[in-house]
Amino acid sequence: MIKLLLVSSVLWSVGQAVTNSTRSWEEMLPCRDGVELHTRIILPREEDSTQQTYTTIVDRSPYGYDNLEWIADIFLPFGYATVGQDMRGTMKSEGRFTIWHMDANDSQDLGDWIVQQPWSNGIVYTFGASADGLAAFTTTQNKPTWLGAQYFIWASSIGYDVFYPGGTMVEELIDSWIHGTVDGTWAEVCYESIRYNEMRTDWWIPVEMTNQYKELVKFPAAFWAGWYDIFLVGNLAAYQGYNYEAVDGYQHRSVITIDPLGHCQSAAEYFPQNLIAGRTLLPVAQAYEVFGIFPVQRSGIKNVTFYVMSSNDESGLSTANYWTSVEEFPTPTMTKFYLHSDGSASTSAPSGGAESTTYVYDPANPVPTVGGNNLDMPCGPLDQAEVDARSDVLKYETEVLSEPLAMTGPLFATLYVSSDAIDTDFMVKMSDVYPTGEARLIQDSAVRMRWREGGLEPVFMEAGEVYEVTASLWNTSYVIAPGHKLRLTVTSSNSPRFSVNRNNGVLLRHADPGPIIVANNVLYHSEKYPSHFSLPIVSLDQLPIVQDIKAEFEKAYPQVDADQFMLDHPHLLEDLTLLHGPQ
Repeated sequence: MIKLLLVSSVLWSVGQAVTNSTRSWEEMLPCRDGVELHTRIILPREEDSTQQTYTTIVDRSPYGYDNLEWIADIFLPFGYATVGQDMRGTMKSEGRFTIWHMDANDSQDLGDWIVQQPWSNGIVYTFGASADGLAAFTTTQNKPTWLGAQYFIWASSIGYDVFYPGGTMVEELIDSWIHGTVDGTWAEVCYESIRYNEMRTDWWIPVEMTNQYKELVKFPAAFWAGWYDIFLVGNLAAYQGYNYEAVDGYQHRSVITIDPLGHCQSAAEYFPQNLIAGRTLLPVAQAYEVFGIFPVQRSGIKNVTFYVMSSNDESGLSTANYWTSVEEFPTPTMTKFYLHSDGSASTSAPSGGAESTTYVYDPANPVPTVGGNNLDMPCGPLDQAEVDARSDVLKYETEVLSEPLAMTGPLFATLYVSSDAIDTDFMVKMSDVYPTGEARLIQDSAVRMRWREGGLEPVFMEAGEVYEVTASLWNTSYVIAPGHKLRLTVTSSNSPRFSVNRNNGVLLRHADPGPIIVANNVLYHSEKYPSHFSLPIVSLDQLPIVQDIKAEFEKAYPQVDADQFMLDHPHLLEDLTLLHGPQ
C-alpha cells in the first residue's frame, strides 16, 4: 500500500540495523488464542548490553520486515529497541488476516510480552505507515498501560467513512489492496466481508476511534498526512481527536505535517517547489520530537505544518506552492458557491433561470476515473477536461479570477436532486481550470442515495421527489491563482474509484447484482432548491510562508545539523528524488 520505499532503502536500513545492533533474533510469539505471529527483535549496540533496558518501538505490518517493518530501525542509534511483527495471516505469521479486527488484542499481547522482557524498561511506542498505521490505531482500544507515544504515516483512525464515503464503496482501493496483500481464497472472503457491510454496522467498531479519544489517548502523537492521500480524512480525524479530545491533561500534545501526496507519489511533478526538503526533514524530525529524542525549540516550525498547493504554471508557482506552519489550522470562512442554470458558480444565490437540469446516467457507460485520492491507479490533480465534456457531467464555473482564491479546510457539496430510479449516485468534483483549458482535480466525493439517511437499512427514492443531500469532499489547502477559474461538477459515476451504482437498489452483499437501469437524474439550482458547494475560504495572511525549511529546521532542532541529518537518512532523500525527479 505504501509506495514511498524502494529496494535501495530497504538494503540501506537492513545494513544499518546490523551495524547498530549486537542482538537481533526472530521468534514466533503466541497470541491469547494460540495463533503464533512472526516477530523480529533488535536491540541497540551498547558496551554492556546485558545491563541496559530500553523503550521499544513497534511496527506491526502485513508486508513483512524487508518491506516495511524495518522503518522502526531508524531509531536504533538513539538507544531504542525495535520490534517488527507480521500481522496474523500475513507473511510468516499463522492464522487468518482479520481486516484489523484482531489487532487490538494482538498488539496488546505483543506489548505485554515486551514489557516482561529483561531488556524492556516497560515503555512501548508504536510506529506505523499505511496499513501498519491502521493497526497501530487499534492498539489504544485495550488501554495498554505501557503505551507511551505513537507516530502515524498516511493512516486513518476511522474505517467506514474512508472505505464508504457517502455510502459509496471505494472499489479500486479495496479490491486492489485486499487481492494484492491477502493470499489465496481468503482474499475473497475479506473482500466480501467489506462489501457485506456497506452500511455502518457494528462490524466497523473495531476499526473506529470516533468518540473514544477522551478515554483512550493519554500520550503524545505525531501524524504525517497527504492532501491527495487515500486516508486523508481519517488522518485529520485522528489529529483532531488526539490533539483536542484526549484524556484530560493530554490535549495539545500532538503535531501534524501534511504534504500534497501521501500514497500518491506520482503527483509530485505538480508541486515542484520545496517538496523534497519539506518531506525529508519535517516528518522524521517530528517523529524524533514525539519520541523524545530531540527537544524542540519552536521557531518557524509549529504544531501544524502543511503544503499550500496551487497550479504548477507560472501564476500558481508565484501565488502558492509552499510550506506553511501555524499553531492551529486556520479558521476559514465557509462560503457558499451556488450552482446556476447558465453553468456559472458564484456566491450569489439563484433567483431566476431554469429550476433544474436533467441528465441521463447509464451504469453501462460510467464516467471513468481520472486522478484523485487513489492507490493502484493514476492519482492526484489530473486533467478532467475530457471527462467533463461528457453529456452526463454538469459543469459550473466561476468567472476568471483576478485575485487568489485561497481555501484551507473541509469541503462540502449540498445538492437538491431527484431521479426516476429508486436508487442512484451523485458524484461531485472541484477542479482548478487553467487558462489553457486544463481542469486539474482538487477533490471529489460521492453520495449513494440509498444510504443518505445513514441507517442500517436502505431508504429508496420516490420518483419526482426532491431530496437534499450533502457530500463531504474531505479537505484541502489550495489556492486558485489569478487568471484561473474554479470548476464544480455533478454527475453520477466515477469508476473504478467508486463502485458503479446499477440504479436498481440491490445491495452489494447479493451475488446477483440485478439489472442495469438507466436513470434520468435531476439537479436543482433554484431559489427554493439552491444547490451549492461550501468552501473554506482563508486569506493568504493566515497561511504564512516558511521561507527556508532547512534553516527553520535547524532553529527548531539546534542540536541537529540539517545537512548531516539528510545524509544520515539517505533512503528518504534518495527515494523521494528517484520517485519525483530532481527538485
